[in-house]
Amino acid sequence: MSAKSAKQVQALRAKTGLAMMDVKSALVEAGGNEEAAIEILRKKFADKMSTRADREAANGRIGVHADDKAAAMCELRCETDFVATNSDFRMVADKIAEHCAASGITDVEQLKSSKMPDGQTVQGFLTDAFGRLKENMQLKRLVRLEGPGASYVHHNGQVGTIIVGKGDPGDAGRGVCMHIASAATISGRVREDVHEKEIAEAREKASADLGGKPPEIQQKIVSGKMDKWFAERVLVEQPFVMDDKKSVGEFARENGFEIKDFVKFEVGERT
Repeated sequence: MSAKSAKQVQALRAKTGLAMMDVKSALVEAGGNEEAAIEILRKKFADKMSTRADREAANGRIGVHADDKAAAMCELRCETDFVATNSDFRMVADKIAEHCAASGITDVEQLKSSKMPDGQTVQGFLTDAFGRLKENMQLKRLVRLEGPGASYVHHNGQVGTIIVGKGDPGDAGRGVCMHIASAATISGRVREDVHEKEIAEAREKASADLGGKPPEIQQKIVSGKMDKWFAERVLVEQPFVMDDKKSVGEFARENGFEIKDFVKFEVGERT
């Protein structure tokens, strides 16, 4: 191999992240044309992706992106937990979420066929990632919220949250996202978001065994029990995980915003 050829192989390897022999073979087939070699590599690994499509993608991570216009999140699956925790795979998931936020596309198939800022389709981007990581990848779902946003992904990549606010959530918004990620139960953002059947059942339970007490006392007892019930389930009323002396809503207001909407994803959950 000439010095020029070796340098070209190294440059293309650095650009694609692929194995040296794959890169060298593609350059030889393309007669030294780098762009043609990249297309050969994409075709090669797209073919390999299709042969592995039936492999179960049981692992994965949540990708997130938030800016002053929108927040978006995706669930990207892979075959092993080794790849799920890989920094390259994390970058892929986050880039897809970023493109979702910018494009406004939340349909998986439409997003896969859409073009990213560099002109490459998302499917092509995933094919390139397959070439580096050698695992079947499946984009399972997407969500996008309009407005100034914040995001958080738990350290294991398995749980992610996004919020948007009336007012810029800023760094404090990440704290709210961390609270949502850690909360065992959230039935709604505010009381009005909780299902009426749930409320009726809780009120019936709170009203039990109050016979003999004056009606006004019964009303106070039921009201107190329901306030406690809502505080366990409604996001803005829950004690903030980082300072339980204030509610999540109070924390947000202290930091200049109101929580307008939120979404939480967990890898593998049924939707």
